[in-house]
Amino acid sequence: MPPPGPLVSTFFTVFVLTAGRGRGRHLEQVELHEGDIHLVPAGVEHQPLDIGNLEGWIVGFDPLLLRSLGPEWLPESPRDTGKTKPPPARSLFVRGLLRLRPGPSRWRRIVHQVAELEAELREARWGVENAAHAWFVLLVTELLRELQEHAPIAPSMSGGLVHDALAYIEAHCLRPLSLQDVAAAVGCTPSHLANVIRKETGLTVGDWLREHRMAEARRCLLETGASIETIASQVGYTDVTHFIRTFRRVHGVTPRAWREQRRR
Repeated sequence: MPPPGPLVSTFFTVFVLTAGRGRGRHLEQVELHEGDIHLVPAGVEHQPLDIGNLEGWIVGFDPLLLRSLGPEWLPESPRDTGKTKPPPARSLFVRGLLRLRPGPSRWRRIVHQVAELEAELREARWGVENAAHAWFVLLVTELLRELQEHAPIAPSMSGGLVHDALAYIEAHCLRPLSLQDVAAAVGCTPSHLANVIRKETGLTVGDWLREHRMAEARRCLLETGASIETIASQVGYTDVTHFIRTFRRVHGVTPRAWREQRRR
């Protein structure tokens, strides 16, 4: 049975789904399918909504283990200041970095690695710690390769200007916001910020802002009975016609039609 409410784990969690379908919430509601891999960083809220007939593994581990492997896209440990800059989780989610769907050959390798890791831990034979760690390193390597090959922004989001800009957009996306506003907040010129964001993420500031707003609009359409006009205002659009056009350009249908389709 799914737990009654959201979960926040102290572990980094990897969901490897080998069969079935279901629904969950990982910053926003998501469909869960066979062949999906969901990454849940420590401290990020998540919740199973409908486990359905899902099968697979949940791999949980101390985030400190990742630091020894040196993946640049993960946050470093707090320094003497006691502060750290984790990647903006919602921005990662928007770009699909927390939900992977590897190709057939990589998928088979990942499933094999998780199965061997599970077998080592279950059987607890001599040398289990070394053997389990070896399979863990292979598993994380495949996940990082998938990120590097299909999500080129991953390394750039662990700190610096891009991190600060994306975090600011994420925090203020539901109110009127311009490139100039974001540039002023991170202390650079609008042209420089626009160039850096596009170069390192493949998206413009406007693209990031639209993706965040659309994610919140989908949540409101599914989970509330608010009118389209109200939702447009709630997600940062002063002109409902502009909101409807933007939503239709992204999703192929109007907000009202999208809501009706999903509810059916």
